[in-house]
Amino acid sequence: MITYENICRKLGFAFDNEKNYRPDIPSFEDDSVINPYSVLNEEELDFIGDYLRNKPKLRTA
Repeated sequence: MITYENICRKLGFAFDNEKNYRPDIPSFEDDSVINPYSVLNEEELDFIGDYLRNKPKLRTA
């Protein structure tokens, strides 16, 4: 069964909290940097998309 907790455990960070994962993005293209989401299968990636689309938005004044 695919769950939020299992995906976070597999990634090593909470994918919906950008404070937990802030990659160092160089000013040039670097193909040696591995995409952390590459460890996920298609169903897990779909789960993330659905989760983020349905996540309640925080209201900003």
